[in-house]
Amino acid sequence: MKKVTKRIVNVCIIACLLVMVSTTTVFATMVAYGSERAGYMVATEQLRKNTNTFDDSALNKKYKSYMTYGAKVWKESGVVTLKRDITSVNTINMCTSKDTSAVAYTTYSGHMRTGKIERFEIYFNKDIMNGRAVSRNRATAAHEIGHTIGLLDLYQKRNKGKLMYGITDRETTKPTKTDIKGGKYATRK
Repeated sequence: MKKVTKRIVNVCIIACLLVMVSTTTVFATMVAYGSERAGYMVATEQLRKNTNTFDDSALNKKYKSYMTYGAKVWKESGVVTLKRDITSVNTINMCTSKDTSAVAYTTYSGHMRTGKIERFEIYFNKDIMNGRAVSRNRATAAHEIGHTIGLLDLYQKRNKGKLMYGITDRETTKPTKTDIKGGKYATRK
C-alpha cells in the first residue's frame, strides 16, 4: 500500500511540474521583453517601425476623435506616428456586445519568421463606450494603439498608473515613461 501511495504522489508531483513548465514556456514565448515588475511587456510580435497607417472611416465623428487623441499622444511620446489612410490594411471599427466587459480589443497578425506586425484591427465596444466619459474613451484608444505596436496588458496593481494597465479603471490617458520605454523597444528596427 505504501508503494502505491508513494507512486501516486510522485506522479502528481511530476504532473504539476509539467504543467508549471509548460505554462512558463507559453508565457515566455508570448513576452519578448519586459515584465509586470518592469512596468511594460512587449509581445513577441512587434511593429518595428516608427510610422504606420490606419483606416477609421467606419467610425463616427466622436470615435474618430478618440483615435485622433490616441495617435497624437503616441506621436508626442516619440514612439510611433500613426496616419489616417483609407487604403490602409489596419482598420478601426465599432462593435456591439452587451455580453462582455471588454471596452475594446485589438487583434493583429505577425509575420511568422520576422515577428513583425503586418496588420491590426481595433474594435471599440460602443455598448460600453457610449456610457463613459470622453477622457476614459480617449485613454482606451491610446491603450489599444499600444497593442498595435506590440505592448501587452499589465494586470498587477503596481501598474495601475500605466497606460497599458489592462483593467478598465485605469486613470492614465497617455503613455507613461515606462509605456514609452516598452514602445521604443517594440518599434526598434
